[in-house]
Amino acid sequence: MQRPRFSAAPSLVGSFPHNDPQPLVDRIFSRFTALPAWPQLPARDWLESMYVQYSEGLPGAVVDRAAGRIYFSTGEGFEDQLEAFYQAVVEEDVERFAVGRDYALGLHLFLETLPRLGAGRPRWVKGQVTGPFSFAMTVTDANKRALAYTPELHEVAVQGMAMKARWMARQLRRVSDGALVVLDEPYLCSFGSAFVNVSRQDVIAALTGAVEAIHLENALAGLHCCGNTDWSLVLSVALDVINFDAYEFFQGLSLYPAELDAFLRRGGILSWGIVPPSRSGVDLDARVLLAALDDRIGQLVSKGIDRAMLYRQALLTPSCGLATETVERAESTMDALVELSCLVGEREGFA
Repeated sequence: MQRPRFSAAPSLVGSFPHNDPQPLVDRIFSRFTALPAWPQLPARDWLESMYVQYSEGLPGAVVDRAAGRIYFSTGEGFEDQLEAFYQAVVEEDVERFAVGRDYALGLHLFLETLPRLGAGRPRWVKGQVTGPFSFAMTVTDANKRALAYTPELHEVAVQGMAMKARWMARQLRRVSDGALVVLDEPYLCSFGSAFVNVSRQDVIAALTGAVEAIHLENALAGLHCCGNTDWSLVLSVALDVINFDAYEFFQGLSLYPAELDAFLRRGGILSWGIVPPSRSGVDLDARVLLAALDDRIGQLVSKGIDRAMLYRQALLTPSCGLATETVERAESTMDALVELSCLVGEREGFA
């Protein structure tokens, strides 16, 4: 699929604090006309929490609502479930990995609303799936051991998230000309620490498998990490979009100008998480945010990266999901993003 440039269009990371999905979906479509994203609503239902949301149908998955816990069990019935799982992977039975309405109401309303928009329907849409590394490191077995450290369950996590990502891409492509599916990888912030005993090669292999699954559906593949990580690892994967916290953690990514330049020159898109969370104490003034964006882009330009390319191959987003914010702050964040995008577009001459 040919990558669009996006030209500093506004978009979203995924999660929201809202409880009522349809009015939110309608507002997203009305404000984000270039790249709307379906909303995750963990406040509406615990099943929409990012690690629970994509566990549906995976072998051994136990969703304990009463305890508010998800874990994997290799007890009775697991071997039969595992066999059926791998048969579906081998046969590319993508529908076997669907995310149900109870687990993602915002997604299903988004998919149902989009065809009704008629001539105003956006050409591109965005979705998100928990990344395989974060899923394997955060979700545990019955003994509270991360799935990453049990080979059988680690493979379920890796293959499962890849197939969930492929299913997501397929659904979005059914209702839109183009789709971007982003792997949400917050645990990459811990990669390389003494607390993570997973090799670089294994992380790259897991990410590559998910990216390839998305590409099989002729969709773009992105990755979101809202903190410092080894960006050389991320930039070594064939991603189309990299979404990062550009407000608080820009310096980490700026350490790799050669890799960033190569990423952009092959058509990659930097998704700037330039609108910070409320805990930062920063006022959501679009001109203040524009100054922050210009400062960071200026630093990359000083390292030899083409200025026009940086603005042209850019998206603008919140620094992270908005689920922990108030509804009012989330709404203000959306307004600030749209206004910021307009300021950039007017100045840079983007249509």
